[in-house]
Amino acid sequence: MDYSQIKTIFLLFIFFFCFPQAKGNIFKGKKYTVSIHNGLPNDNPQLYFHCASGDDDLGYHTLAPLDRFSWSFHPNMWLWARTIFFCHFWWGSKNKAFVVYNDFDFCVHSANVPKTTTYCQWTVQTDGIYLSNGQGVGYRYVDW
Repeated sequence: MDYSQIKTIFLLFIFFFCFPQAKGNIFKGKKYTVSIHNGLPNDNPQLYFHCASGDDDLGYHTLAPLDRFSWSFHPNMWLWARTIFFCHFWWGSKNKAFVVYNDFDFCVHSANVPKTTTYCQWTVQTDGIYLSNGQGVGYRYVDW
């Protein structure tokens, strides 16, 4: 390899690590969806929530019973910079905050969903918040 080839490779390496928006377009992986579903009965207080990541603030929302709020994204899969989304939920006098996405195999680390799922469904119910892959029954991930 001559000097000009080494220089070109070095400059490309610097470009990809200095301009993350460029590498995102070239190395775009699978698309993931996180969905918040209000599974609370009609005669209960309203469900409020706020979700965000280090890059995106999805805002504060109110969900009526049986309504959903969803968003999709391509996660950052570099070893030193992973995509993490958290949500904070309020229902009457109860509230709970936790990570809703941080693992491109299981939605959240060590979750009980099929490996390599790309759909993370969170269902808020009176006894807690459930996680599933959108197919079948989920399991209670956190209690109120």
